[in-house]
Amino acid sequence: MASIHFAKQAVWTSNQKETSFPELTTELEVDVVIVGGGITGISTAYQLIKEGKTVAILEALEVGKGTTGSSTGNLYASTDEHLHKIADKHRETGMYAVVESRSAAIDFIEQRIKEFGIDCEFK
Repeated sequence: MASIHFAKQAVWTSNQKETSFPELTTELEVDVVIVGGGITGISTAYQLIKEGKTVAILEALEVGKGTTGSSTGNLYASTDEHLHKIADKHRETGMYAVVESRSAAIDFIEQRIKEFGIDCEFK
């Protein structure tokens, strides 16, 4: 039986312009350094900058092309039978924290879409 190989590339990166930047060659003085330019790093930097912090994001390769670039991009708060696995490992409070944090992440993304007028078919 022949194996089928699929490219690990998210649809949003297939026609994206280059997301690499020059190597850092000088010293910087900032309040916070974030290692990793994926959705988590960029979102964290955004929130820190809104709070008045100076931020540098360090990315070894290309912004948004590592874990974020290979993800499915789905946004959901768990509501299925698999929640018991989280509760078994982290108790019921941990399970609720997971659902609440996922819901907050979805709200955060929706707010940024509206704030920046991003046309992305968010539903």
